[in-house]
Amino acid sequence: MVKKSIIIYGYHPVEEAIKSNFIKVLIIFINNNKISKYKLLINKIKKKKIPLKIIYKLNKNFKNIYNTQGIMANISIIKVFLLQDIVNDKKKKNIIILYNITDTKNIGSIIRTSACFNVDYIIIPNTYYIYNPNIIKISSGSIFKIKICRVNNIDKSIKFLINNNIKIISITEKGTENINNNLTIKSKESIAFILGNEETGIPKNILMLTKHKLYIPIKKEIISSLNVSVSCGIILYELNRNL
Repeated sequence: MVKKSIIIYGYHPVEEAIKSNFIKVLIIFINNNKISKYKLLINKIKKKKIPLKIIYKLNKNFKNIYNTQGIMANISIIKVFLLQDIVNDKKKKNIIILYNITDTKNIGSIIRTSACFNVDYIIIPNTYYIYNPNIIKISSGSIFKIKICRVNNIDKSIKFLINNNIKIISITEKGTENINNNLTIKSKESIAFILGNEETGIPKNILMLTKHKLYIPIKKEIISSLNVSVSCGIILYELNRNL
């Protein structure tokens, strides 16, 4: 479940929260020595009539956060997306499915990369607390630009998407198709990429569900696999290049 309110920190996360249609900013805190530097942002805050509090020694008040950049905000999530919303959205869609990815740095990086390459939805299990302040900071606030869809069961959700004519592609080192030659997408075709766990990858039962299993060619004599967030970047670059 999404918490009623969340503390976020960092210039870009706060800036993106202010612009987002999915977020309500309850109050913003700015360190007094950042007033001049954040003048333009402060003007936007005042224009939107968001409560603003100038305080001293912001970082010292929040010692568990390594770098607030002198700005924090208390926000609430006002829009949560469901699997049915994806199906009801009739336009062409690019989707990322996170299958049991656990590292917050990877999740934040994937979200940021997805925003750069026009991903419309990211599907995650309900067990994830994706609005973690660290994930938000690593994503540079781009999490507020993408529609996050939370589901109870990833396996059933993948089957649901397949039954609703969304092309599912597993990205796996066990794949049989080279991404360089086999990433062919029709102009109006919606597509979902599955990214698997950092250690165990995508389970066999999910691989059996997906017709397309792509791998990224690498020199395996040097290293056996890529970091999952790096793989995401390569996949999305190739997707956009082939459209």
